[in-house]
Order: sequence, then structure tokens, then C-alpha cells
Amino acid sequence: MEIAVADFIEKVETEQVTAQRFEITRGALEQQGKKAVLTPIVEFVSETVQKGELASATLAFTDDEIEFRLETSIINLPLRYVNTIKKMLSDEDDMAVNVYSVIESPDVNASSLRIDKVASVEDFETHQDVMAESIGEWLDTQLAAIKTNEVHRAETDALKAKEEADAEKKQAKKTTAKKTIKKTPKKTDK
Repeated sequence: MEIAVADFIEKVETEQVTAQRFEITRGALEQQGKKAVLTPIVEFVSETVQKGELASATLAFTDDEIEFRLETSIINLPLRYVNTIKKMLSDEDDMAVNVYSVIESPDVNASSLRIDKVASVEDFETHQDVMAESIGEWLDTQLAAIKTNEVHRAETDALKAKEEADAEKKQAKKTTAKKTIKKTPKKTDK
């Protein structure tokens, strides 16, 4: 599936993107299994692109600051970055539409965003039966990175808090310490 860049930008700017939101907790994802949770998302994207429409399916984690999306796009940037996309691409070109996995979380990496190409729309359709499993493996990797970074951030925050507390104690000792000067009376010669 190809689209003119100008048409793509117009559709994104005028919100002509078919979107659906799914919600889950991290525990429920583990309990139900990623393939079972991701299959309806893959089906939604597949049905949407079969109609020739752009798609965005969001899986929001209600117990954490994590949002996973499958988006169709012409470039590996989230659809909400349409102004950046306009600056990067010539609106006279035609480009292939691809499916991208997007995850946003303060702990996924320094930029809080990870996006990777899943497949062209055509390959996504052809291999739809394995897409949920494949995307689930990608999501596993990202969630593992988030968990590692959460632990690291917690350790760093605890160390920083301890250092700040130690610095405050040290400062408090400095301000309460007084220099004692012994005054001795002057001897006068008489």
C-alpha cells in the first residue's frame, strides 16, 4: 500500500486515522498472555488497512505509565509527530505504508520512546497469523527494559536521597557549630 505524502499528512492532521484503545494491567497481560491480548489489536489494524485507511491501536497500561501502539505510517515516527514528518519529507513523493510498534514510558529509554518497523502493510497482512506472537516478543523485550530501568531509577533515586540527606546533616552541623573564643582579661600595669 502506497500513499502520497501530502495525502498522508492531510489524513493525520485532520484525524482521519481509524483508532481504537485497549486497556490492561501489567499483571493481566502476563496472566492472559501477550498473544491473546495482542490478537484483537492485530486484527483491528489488519481490518483497517484492508479498507485502505490509516490505523492506530493503543494498548494502555492502567497501572503504569506505559502505552503501546501499533500504527500505520510512512516513516518511523509516531503519528503525533506530524509536524516533524512534514519537515522531513517532500509532499510530492509517494511512500509505502508500514506498520510500526511504538512504546512510550519514562523508563523505556532516555527519550521515553521506542519505535520499530513491524512490517510493510502487505507483509503484515500476509503473515497476520504470526504477527501477535512476533509483536509479543518485541513487547516482552521492551517491558523487560522498562523493568530493569525502573529498578535502576529506584536505586539511583534512593542513593540521591541519601546523599541529599547526608549533605543536609553536614550543613546543619556546620551552622550549629560555634567557635568558642576564650576571653582573657587584659592585664594592666599599675
